[in-house]
Amino acid sequence: MNFHPRKTAALLGLCALSFCEPGRAVAARCPKACTIGTSLKAAPDEKGRELSELLARMANPRLTALEREQLITQILNCGESGARALAKLATRELERSHKALDSAQQHYLEGFEKAAVKLVAARQTREALAEIKAQRAIVWKLQSAAELSKRAIHDQSDPAVLAIRVVLEVDAQAVREHSVPCAKAHAEWEQELAAAREWQDLQQRALAALPGSDFEPRIETQAREEAVQAEESWLCTLALPMSAGDRRVLLDNRAMEASRELKLDPEVGLGVLDLNRLRILLGTHALQIDPKLCDAAEGHSEDMQRLGFFAHESPVEGKRTPGDRAAKAGTSGGAENIARGHRTAKSANQGWWYSPGHHKNMLAGHARIGLGRRDDFWTQMFG
Repeated sequence: MNFHPRKTAALLGLCALSFCEPGRAVAARCPKACTIGTSLKAAPDEKGRELSELLARMANPRLTALEREQLITQILNCGESGARALAKLATRELERSHKALDSAQQHYLEGFEKAAVKLVAARQTREALAEIKAQRAIVWKLQSAAELSKRAIHDQSDPAVLAIRVVLEVDAQAVREHSVPCAKAHAEWEQELAAAREWQDLQQRALAALPGSDFEPRIETQAREEAVQAEESWLCTLALPMSAGDRRVLLDNRAMEASRELKLDPEVGLGVLDLNRLRILLGTHALQIDPKLCDAAEGHSEDMQRLGFFAHESPVEGKRTPGDRAAKAGTSGGAENIARGHRTAKSANQGWWYSPGHHKNMLAGHARIGLGRRDDFWTQMFG
């Protein structure tokens, strides 16, 4: 943990007041802290002074991890008053750590976005671009073939797509290895994350000794880490060479995924982005999410699961064909892919990729897409 003697002393002064004047000085500065002073009214002054000294010693930046752990144990052994004072200290320091982490995260991700774009640009040599063009031609030639087969997709399209990915796709590690400033910013962010995690753990230890406490964690470090990893992946996708229109589609789709009004299944966004990333790699345009097509797709998946059928033709009145279902949802559509037995949208996409008819639908010249599931039933619609 990183302690700041002056800042921590200010916090501890608040606790010390409660030991000298229970319930009065603290109440003036922090109403919720009154219970600390109250809990010490019956305690001997010596016990209060001992606890104050223990808390003050935690401000020493030269303490080893073992010495700090011993202090924490001694404070918690002081009972409820010690646990409450330690929880207050950890909560305040966690708040400071949260702000420092916000700043470090913003700095890192801003640099990461620029570094990812530079890395992808650096890989696009004349020779690499010529190879990408040749590999794309292989995929599109198969796409237009009347007799497309699973084997052809596996033997010819897959190697072509992989060759394109090797050049154009980057990941977080590759970006940091290519950019020293980005790697340094990431290391600083990791340090702040580790400090926040330590404060959070200390806060939880103190709270465990306070049943019914009204203290609540102000930051979830695991969620923060996962959010940064997701943002890295997103920025790597935006670094792909694409038109301004495709970039706008991706940004619009992301906004729809985050919309509280639309309430899209998170898997919808992941599945559409997975397909759009592939389409962009192959040099074709991205698909816009159509929320109404998503409703139609989800409705068909629900009907298949509920009624026990698996087909493009539905027995439900007014929803017999994909076009009927799209119209009933207030939009238009025709091509449709269905699947079952997949837990994620990415898995469903992979299954469709190796099925010739579905494969052609995924790469066709549509403008809009809808995706919906019910349990392991999936429907993908195009318009």
